[in-house]
Amino acid sequence: MVAKGLEEPESEALRLYRELVYNRFEDFTKTSFPLFSSFAGEDLKPLVEEFLKEDHSSPLLVDLGKDFLEFFERVETHLKERLPFLRELLLYEWSEIEVFKAQDEEVASEFSWKGSYRLSSASRLLRFMYPVHRAQELSAEEILKGKGEHFLLLYRDRNYRVRSQELTPFVYGFLKEIDSGRSPLEVLEGSDISSEEKREARPYLERFLKELLDLGILIKV
Repeated sequence: MVAKGLEEPESEALRLYRELVYNRFEDFTKTSFPLFSSFAGEDLKPLVEEFLKEDHSSPLLVDLGKDFLEFFERVETHLKERLPFLRELLLYEWSEIEVFKAQDEEVASEFSWKGSYRLSSASRLLRFMYPVHRAQELSAEEILKGKGEHFLLLYRDRNYRVRSQELTPFVYGFLKEIDSGRSPLEVLEGSDISSEEKREARPYLERFLKELLDLGILIKV
């Protein structure tokens, strides 16, 4: 309980131990969620202190990232009012970690419009209100001004670099439907765009899906 900060330490050794626990998690947070930590600034310290008072799903430091995300989603803090994009930014940085850590999967090289596919565990379809995927190059004010709809494909390439690609709303929905088990042909034919638009979209979509197969993002079921 002393390490969690719920009780005052009875000795200097215990005080140092509590500081060590806090410092380790603060360092972990700054390393794992660098952009979130940067925007949070001085408010990061009280957040970490409050988080460490809670029960966690794992004793391993590397597993606490998801716990911290869930904690931030429910905690009451003025940060959410001042910088409402922080929840999405934290989710984006956690998704980067999950994608990087995901196991390799067998890659299918051939594409068929009638085939069944799913997204690999080393990819995520994400939808945000703020352009958090560009947070490294934007100020807080610019991120806030960018409020709208942002559709992303987050993935790990063959060189184990995590990348993101912006999608149109149509392509985002198209991939979600494929990931749910429907064939590309079923999804395209069932879409509410015109017959002419479907004919025009088909070669682009085929080229795009073949690229995803080649990158190991799309897995044949």
